[in-house]
This record gives sequence, C-alpha cells and structure tokens, in this order.
Amino acid sequence: MKALFAWILLVALVAGGITMVVLAIRKYQARKAFELEREAGFVAEMLAAKAARAAAPAPAPAAAPQSAAAPPPPADPLAAAAETIKAALAAGRGADACKAFLAVVAERTKLALDPPAWEGLGRALLAQGSFMEAAWALHAGALLGGDTVAAQKRLVEVASRAGDAGQPQNALKLYATLLAKYPQSQYADFVRANMKSEEKKLPKA
Repeated sequence: MKALFAWILLVALVAGGITMVVLAIRKYQARKAFELEREAGFVAEMLAAKAARAAAPAPAPAAAPQSAAAPPPPADPLAAAAETIKAALAAGRGADACKAFLAVVAERTKLALDPPAWEGLGRALLAQGSFMEAAWALHAGALLGGDTVAAQKRLVEVASRAGDAGQPQNALKLYATLLAKYPQSQYADFVRANMKSEEKKLPKA
C-alpha cells in the first residue's frame, strides 16, 4: 500500500513538473512573439515614413516670425540658454531654440531641460538638417524620461533621415552608436542591414 501511494505521489510530482515546464515554454513563446511583432511594427513604420518622405514634395521655406520681447536672461549662460530654448519652443520658434542650443552645444549635458523640451528641440534640429545634434537631443530626452526603447527608436529614425538626405557618414555614425550603446537591441538586425545600404553610398576612394 505504501509503495502504491509513493508511486502515485511520484507520478503526480512528475505531471506537475511537466505542466510547469509547458506553461513556462508557452509564456516565453508568447513574450517572444510580442517582441517580434513590436519590432516588425516599428520597422514597417520606418519604411513607410521613408517612402512618404521620398514621395513628398519639398516644403516651401516659411517666413521667420517676429521674435517676441523676452525677459532679461539669467546670469548663468546655461540657465539663460535653457530658458531661451523653452520660451522659443513654446512660441513655435524652433529656429531660435536651435540657435540657442548650438551656442552652448559643447556643454549640452549641463542643460536643464525636461523630456518634452528635449523632444521639441530635437525635432527642430532635425527640421534644420542638424542630424547629429538632433539625434543627441532626441536620445537624451527619451533616456531622461526612462524609455530606452524610445531612445533607440530616435537614433534609428534620425539615422534614416540622414541617409535619405545624402549624408551616409552621419547615418553610419548614428547606427554604430546604437549598436555600441545597445548591443542587444531588438532593432540590431534592421540597423545592420541599413548600414550595408549606407556604406554603398560612400564616395569611392
């Protein structure tokens, strides 16, 4: 009787163990499928955006709006630059925000801007074709907000825009930066494929 009980207990334990393994495998497969779906969605967005940019006509240059009177800047140049950038972005004067940023770009890590301000500044820099500075600002804003996936997306986006603008060197630098900072990135394969494409655009020695 004891032997029968022990045998039944052993069978139950083995069955329970198998069930746990099966559940763990299913959970892993579901998570992997979700990650692949998210990566595929982002890659599709990038390709669609690239096609849309290629098809869209070049926008006509907009007239620069009149600068509104600003209060006296703070004594600290970096604090003054941060205030100028935030005020310019709030007023829709992206060019003025870029100018203030580029004046202190060597000390950009000390600028006290929140994630939305970095994002707005990055978009303004991107519109001007300042790809390296735009990538830095957009990446910094995403990291400051604690979103490393968004930070990677910003690097990929700006690199793609640089490539479309005929700047393969800058595109390659940004792709290489992503792979160096995020070697396990879910976008690594997409980036490596784009790097091969950009390398073909480099001038022949």
